[in-house]
Amino acid sequence: MKRPFILLLALSISFSILACGRGIIPQDPSVNAEAPEPPKPVEKTLSTFNPIQGTDYLMAGIVPIELTRDASLNPFEWISSSGYSGYSAYATYNYVFFDTQTEEYHRLLPDNNSIIFQTAGFPQLVYDPNDPEKPAPVIEFWMFNIIKADTNGDGYFDYRDKLTIGIADVSGANYTELIANVDAIQSQYYKDTSNFFIIYNVNDKNFIAKVNPITRAIVSTTEMDLGEDVK
Repeated sequence: MKRPFILLLALSISFSILACGRGIIPQDPSVNAEAPEPPKPVEKTLSTFNPIQGTDYLMAGIVPIELTRDASLNPFEWISSSGYSGYSAYATYNYVFFDTQTEEYHRLLPDNNSIIFQTAGFPQLVYDPNDPEKPAPVIEFWMFNIIKADTNGDGYFDYRDKLTIGIADVSGANYTELIANVDAIQSQYYKDTSNFFIIYNVNDKNFIAKVNPITRAIVSTTEMDLGEDVK
């Protein structure tokens, strides 16, 4: 009868030693975790310059060099000619504008580290069924939705990151950032030369910003009261 008792006692002591051992030498969870690879630098290239209708300016994009093999480098391929508005089909890091009168050029942004997620020129063409061949109006200014940082930390620049809304002349000059840390843009509406509206969402709250495109200033910002169940 003593042997089973001795055997149980020995097993109890063994388990106690193992438990204490685990407490004395804790495992470092970071030992087995793989360190994330640093992002590889992207080789960039300048696309072909194309005229901005009704102006003396040409416009080109700074894009990944792989596009030279895979697709057209015409920036207006991804900015709709019927209003110059659209999402970039490929990563666009910057735009370059060339003035054919002064023969001067400049970049829109001071560096090529951001992603220009959407580009829109205003005023935009309003379709008229009585005049379906009506040409698009001459662009007065550009609106840009730009991703400046990987704000959600997933290693990518995409629609899930915060946006910065910027504005510039049709020549790409006088670039000004209007609104930062935007989650989503519901609408942008051109009323007239001095009244432009941006409806957007930040942290589950919806806002209407009234902008004067001439002065590059936000005239007013209104939070929309749509009920607590509307994000």
